[in-house]
Amino acid sequence: MSGEAPAFETISKDQFQREQQPKQRKFPLTPLSEIVIDDAEPEFLVEDIMPSRGLATIYGAPGSAKTFLAVDLALSVAGGAPFFGKEVSQGGVIYIAAEAGAGLKKRVIAARLEKEMPDSAPFAMIELAPNLGPKKNDTAALIADIKREWSYSAPVRLVVVDTLARTLRGDENSAIDMGAFVDNAAAIASAFNCLVVVVHHSGKDAARGMRGSSNLNGATDCEWQISGDRVRTVSLHKMKDAEDGLTWLFRLEQRQVSANSGKRSRSTCVVVPETSPKPIETKPTRPQPKGNRRLVLDAVYDALASHGEVMPVCNDLPRGRGVNRKYVRENAMLRGVGNPENPDGQRSLISKELGHLNAAGWLRQWGDWIWVP
Repeated sequence: MSGEAPAFETISKDQFQREQQPKQRKFPLTPLSEIVIDDAEPEFLVEDIMPSRGLATIYGAPGSAKTFLAVDLALSVAGGAPFFGKEVSQGGVIYIAAEAGAGLKKRVIAARLEKEMPDSAPFAMIELAPNLGPKKNDTAALIADIKREWSYSAPVRLVVVDTLARTLRGDENSAIDMGAFVDNAAAIASAFNCLVVVVHHSGKDAARGMRGSSNLNGATDCEWQISGDRVRTVSLHKMKDAEDGLTWLFRLEQRQVSANSGKRSRSTCVVVPETSPKPIETKPTRPQPKGNRRLVLDAVYDALASHGEVMPVCNDLPRGRGVNRKYVRENAMLRGVGNPENPDGQRSLISKELGHLNAAGWLRQWGDWIWVP
């Protein structure tokens, strides 16, 4: 047996110190005692109706004023101005005008003037359409360019992507492609600890929500749907950590903005609030009309469809479509309401049934106009 001492491998001092240091944790644990709420971080971007971080959508049919509302939201955040009476968390805004870059400029200028904001507000626009889809996407380059070019002291709180259709180079109906878009939007939100708002289209059946794969709906923290024509309705369908089911109204009003030369002006519109966000009023159930009353109500619907028109501007008439009483009467007579051999009695019966329907809230009438509320 040899009397030689066993050989041991020696390590350097630097190697020893590295091995003694704890390895960086990929999935660190936070004990209960350290789970606290950071009061310095705002919970809402817009009080009660839009979160400060994550992914949100504003969607509606073509021509529903989605972009006008998105611009109004963006300028409210950049300027710290209330949005439909709600307080905002002021901060920087990046607006990706992927669908109407050149046309968006006058909308932004008009909204800034309407809100009496200085042009030094932390707002910047991108007039190109980055690829946020599944293949060869521009997400990393977009984040890097924003970080490199952002010159304001205010942190970025909002990135608007207008629209999804122009920035998803793929199939909206594909769960894989939509999932990639959602992941890229989440990467942007994470990079700036902000909210990403995506402007999107509703499907053919507006009642079924947004167009395309349900992956988007599943990933969103907040959803606003726009409906209506002259007076638009915004419906809050989904809101993380707050009450949903709120609605508010707005209309568009025309404004003129001047070009740099000042020699010619261009026309655009701005958002004018009609109401502030409030819970949807649930209407009590009412018995369905029967007999002659049902026939007269059906006559109103048919007359509106065939002879309806925009009612004149009048303090006693709402904005919207109505129909002249004579068309309702003619339609009711064709449906067999009353005795045609007694014209006066027939007209009286139709007027009486219209009065009952008005009292029950099925329709409204004033003068010769009848409309459905």
